[in-house]
Amino acid sequence: MPRLLQKTFSHSQMEALIKVAEAVNSTLNLNELFQLTLKESIQAIPDADGGVLFLYDDEIQKLVCLSYINFTHAVENISLDANESFTGKCFSTREPVLINSPQGLPVETETMTVRNRRLLEESIAQHKGQNALRAMCVPLVTENDECIGVITLNGFADGGTFTDKDLRLLQAIAGQAAIALSKARLHADLKKKNEEFEQIISYQQQLLLKMNDGVGLSDMLKQLSLQIQKPLSLLTIYGEYLQMGNQPEGLDVQEFPIRSGRLLLGKLFVLTGADEKITDTDLYFIQQSILYFTLEINREAALREAEHRFKAELMDDLLNGMLTENFIKRAKRLGLDIDNHFLPVAVEASVSAQDNSMADLLYKRELTHLFQVEVNQRFPGSLVVQKQQHYIFLLSTRKGIAKDVQFEKVKRLAAELQNFIDQQQLEARLKFGVGPCVHSIEDLPSSIEDSLKVLRFMRTTRMKENVVNSQSLGFESLLIANKDKDINAFVSAALGPIMEHDRGKEAELLKTLIVYTQFIQHPGQAAKELHIHLNTLHYRLKKIADLLQVDLQNPDDLLNLQLACKLLRNLED
Repeated sequence: MPRLLQKTFSHSQMEALIKVAEAVNSTLNLNELFQLTLKESIQAIPDADGGVLFLYDDEIQKLVCLSYINFTHAVENISLDANESFTGKCFSTREPVLINSPQGLPVETETMTVRNRRLLEESIAQHKGQNALRAMCVPLVTENDECIGVITLNGFADGGTFTDKDLRLLQAIAGQAAIALSKARLHADLKKKNEEFEQIISYQQQLLLKMNDGVGLSDMLKQLSLQIQKPLSLLTIYGEYLQMGNQPEGLDVQEFPIRSGRLLLGKLFVLTGADEKITDTDLYFIQQSILYFTLEINREAALREAEHRFKAELMDDLLNGMLTENFIKRAKRLGLDIDNHFLPVAVEASVSAQDNSMADLLYKRELTHLFQVEVNQRFPGSLVVQKQQHYIFLLSTRKGIAKDVQFEKVKRLAAELQNFIDQQQLEARLKFGVGPCVHSIEDLPSSIEDSLKVLRFMRTTRMKENVVNSQSLGFESLLIANKDKDINAFVSAALGPIMEHDRGKEAELLKTLIVYTQFIQHPGQAAKELHIHLNTLHYRLKKIADLLQVDLQNPDDLLNLQLACKLLRNLED
């Protein structure tokens, strides 16, 4: 091999080639290797004044500039397709290119894009020579016959020229450089993988420490965001929504479900730039974090389930009158301020959502937690307990606050909770039955029962109001204890005959009676409301009295009809 090289190259060229080989094999640092390759190539070829080393980037599928000499920094932004200009042609065909004529370079670069041509002209604008048009380019081919890039040398001084021997020497240098580059890239890849492996081990250890310390989801999410350098959001089915990092509009969002078996516990949202891909290493960090998120969410769920059970047991003891000293201690531990007054509120939430949807799980699993957070912000020292299909708010209120002020605070709380439900796109309506405010915990059981009765009455009569105070009800409060079927039976017994008559005759006796009971002392106003003559009203009232077998002048009969009509209006509403 040395004898063959001696026949091919002159003594000075052999010395240059040996020097290049020693130089490029003296380092495994890629950046140093790029610069050394260019520097030694230019020194070995007398008429070479500058050069550029391009490597092929598989990800963007272009030749990119990684090192240059005697060009301006504009050349750094040039990226060539595999067949673009003589540089891309050299890469795709693996054939060297030699250009010495003034006409040759423009012809060989005519396939360049407008952008790349502008950048090239900027990068050589400092060279004004009339003969600054010569260039040669050779491929970088590794031992494995892989073309990884090209070396381009340029001559900018007048009077110089490149020869075939120069081209062969550059090819030999490129061969040495390609082997060295291949080894350096392998070393860099191994080094990167080792660093990534160390990062993975370190990250796992940090996660484990945070898990053991019980720092919670927020710290874990922050650690992941710092590790992958991307903004993140986390939503759990227990109502927690966490954000880390600046989250401007216009970013792409990639979702990662957090599951325990088949049960969806939440979602991790990773924000990336347009068309930005998540690296395999970052994906591993995300997957590892999701494992710990799952464990932490399950741990928090277990704590909440225990708290829910303790609250349910406390409520059972309260309703059963088991108000022992131990009960008081348990109530305090759960956060109830027993030194204030108590305002019980019964809440009903009905929802229509798709099964297994995030919103549905959020509603079913942790609406209690949402209520507790919102209630404590406005009524510190309060307690929220789920009782079968209802939620009981034991609101702690300061002594001396007027009843109407308390009720307005409850209405504002109800509006804000309903607003949150609407934001979650749940087709749900919340109803609030407010019991009497009591001064001692011993009076709570009966007040709680009153709030539940109000809620039941609201459902039975289909009242439009979503917040009703037991003390604001009039005669309706007497009906609270009655069952739905009893109220329907009362209405049917009182008004059934005229309802049946109207269906068969297409008459309006029922409407007439309802309006009449609203204007009982003003029959003229009732007739005006019905758009009929007063005589027509009297005729209809006589017909109603005959069908119902009642005397409209009898106070008892009239009271029953008034009550039945009012209940019917509520049912129809």
